[in-house]
Amino acid sequence: MADGSWSIQASYESMHCVNPIRQLVDTDRYQPNPEKTVLKLNIGDPTFYGNLPPSPVTVQALADALTSGAHNNYKSVLGDVDARAAVAKKYTYQNNPITEKDVMMTSGCAQAVEFCMTALCDPGSNVLVPTPGFSLYKVNTDSRKVDRRLYNLMPDKQWEADIAHMESLIDDKTRCIVVVNPSNPCGSVYSKAHLQQIIAVAEKHHLPLIADEIYGGVVYNGAVFHPLASLTDSVPILTCAGIGKSYLVPGWRLGWLIFYDKFDRLKEIRRGCALLGGRILGANSVAQGALPKILSEVPQDFFENTNRHLATTSSLVFDKLSQVSCLMPIRPYGAMYILFGVNFEELADIADDGEFTEKLMGEESVFLLPGTIFAYPNYIRIVLLAPVALMSEALDRIVQFCHRHMKSPPPSVN
Repeated sequence: MADGSWSIQASYESMHCVNPIRQLVDTDRYQPNPEKTVLKLNIGDPTFYGNLPPSPVTVQALADALTSGAHNNYKSVLGDVDARAAVAKKYTYQNNPITEKDVMMTSGCAQAVEFCMTALCDPGSNVLVPTPGFSLYKVNTDSRKVDRRLYNLMPDKQWEADIAHMESLIDDKTRCIVVVNPSNPCGSVYSKAHLQQIIAVAEKHHLPLIADEIYGGVVYNGAVFHPLASLTDSVPILTCAGIGKSYLVPGWRLGWLIFYDKFDRLKEIRRGCALLGGRILGANSVAQGALPKILSEVPQDFFENTNRHLATTSSLVFDKLSQVSCLMPIRPYGAMYILFGVNFEELADIADDGEFTEKLMGEESVFLLPGTIFAYPNYIRIVLLAPVALMSEALDRIVQFCHRHMKSPPPSVN
């Protein structure tokens, strides 16, 4: 049979599941300087450098769950009842109480987001998503022919949402508003007052809120995290979270979706998510078996240690980059990232954030992500997880790189 008679086409959905971060990170597009050690500050994986290990309690909980032999089976598509009860106990609020019936276990926070977007949105509908914003939302909307409407975050106001702009994007096809707090990629943490402004918009237009809180509790520099569901019981909230970031085990792929829905307005969405769970028959069973002990016994000083490290590296990055005239860092208060703007008018031969990061890798072997990936050109994201000594070396290289490409470098480097 001639080869020309074969025509096997991939589906629209599969060919539009394009994650721009993975496309850049998993390819060889950026080539390093072979004479310099590569310093990767591009991916929010707290395990990469080995300086932030998980709590021994977490590791032992998984070992116990595995050796017990009690978690080798399929679980309900909603998840293990004890795991769900543990999540409900930890994340219930006086104004918004929940039980295990309001919790669904997922394969990481990413799947919780996917369930929400799929259950809420049909082709032709739209969702409101922040910009700068995590690229996962682009994957989930583009592949399903859903319009991703980007509401602006304001760098001069610590990345608060532009409420007027947000509200202007709403129409009769809008299905939900996404709130990412603490923020990837911004590192911002919203005040209670600002979150209440967002809630007011959702209530006015009768829209549910998706609360992406995978970095909940990862705060520093004096910030306080306010879970969205703790501030309202009148607006239905779908909270997506997990153990990947705050417990430093992203590869365990264990997350959850919580329905804060006091007035049962998400009845159909709950049913839709449960049906979607049948696609993979639930999250990892052994990790679910370990979850009750993890959530109840990991000591507070474990989280404080992570936050102290992030406070140290965030200040180091902010202070160092603030000394370079063409760079405009914005101090972070949560998550594991900092964004800095670049004034390309001061650079002689670099036109945009993509060229900046590619040349930085080629000359200095420092791997950062361009803001274009987060729908925010002319900014760059740095991951704050590396050891302090490595971070200091990376910053020195970034400063040298900028001075080398500036139209008018400081006298000390001429």
